[in-house]
Amino acid sequence: MLLGLISGSACSRIAPRRLSEAERRERINRLREAAETAGGSQVWIKAPRRASPASPPSFEVLATPDAYEAVTAAIERESKEQDLEIRVREKQGEGKYRVRELRLARDGGLVARWRLREVRQLRRAAIVIDDLGQDLEVARKLVRLRLPLTFSVLPHLPHSTEIAEEAHRAGGEVMLHLPMQPEPGAAAGPGSGEIKVGMRPSDLSRIIEEDLASVPFSAGVNNHMGSRATADPALMTSVMRIFAEHRLYFVDSRTTAASVALDCARRQGIPAFYRSVFLDDTETVAYALEKLREFRRLAEEQNVALAIGHPYPTTLEALAKFSPEFDRADIELVSASQLVRLPEVARLTPPRRAAR
Repeated sequence: MLLGLISGSACSRIAPRRLSEAERRERINRLREAAETAGGSQVWIKAPRRASPASPPSFEVLATPDAYEAVTAAIERESKEQDLEIRVREKQGEGKYRVRELRLARDGGLVARWRLREVRQLRRAAIVIDDLGQDLEVARKLVRLRLPLTFSVLPHLPHSTEIAEEAHRAGGEVMLHLPMQPEPGAAAGPGSGEIKVGMRPSDLSRIIEEDLASVPFSAGVNNHMGSRATADPALMTSVMRIFAEHRLYFVDSRTTAASVALDCARRQGIPAFYRSVFLDDTETVAYALEKLREFRRLAEEQNVALAIGHPYPTTLEALAKFSPEFDRADIELVSASQLVRLPEVARLTPPRRAAR
């Protein structure tokens, strides 16, 4: 009889319902949105880590001093709206910077852990891959790297449109790799759709329109070759006016130290930046890895940097090997469009020489 009473009493209890994985994901996404909205460009939520596929995710969040408290408050507000239990533990970080650990649970079940770390300033870097359009399979290999690369596609090549469409569908950013006039005697020509010194504005507009049509979903432009064109103030002013009409950003590939393209873009109010490093002037993995290390150092020193590479097998291999180093160095890889719109970018100017 006693056994029966115990069994009946146990059956009468209602166990708290644990969240399903889909519900947990939905709640975490809402928390992420709240934190990112509160912090804006001054917060970075790293990719979550799990001890095992079944375990709740752990997030590391980097925030500047200006955003630190706002991000914490946003997570706490959203947690209350979701009826989550929240436990906060303060810790001392490096130097004067703070660390705050947040444990979010529901009915005793852990939903997620958040580790909010205060940093002096966020570091961000973008990698642009040039000269796409000829080889569809290599573009697909770039997509499979699952890195936030920017796909810079030459116009009017056999696979220009298809590559742009596939990259866009995969969540990558597309930009037009606009052919521009090189100095006389260049070993090769820039190809179809070239911008030249002395062109009338109407011709420039027509050519750029045709090039953009060949590379759909282009959010911005960088120059292909163009040592002669980018050094011409009149041409660059006309070109940047057309970019402004299309709401495009611009990246100066810096094929010459005499380039005025960046200055002209900024005068037209276009979000713009310059290439910091070329990754693969020599087609070896060792060379590309060394340039990636240089790129990382620049991002650490300046807080922002942009590299340009090419779809060489050696470059792809180096990117796959080196990419975890950015996360370890607290450098967020972003698209070129995100980088060029950061406030700190407008204060930087390229070196006098066009470093390779």
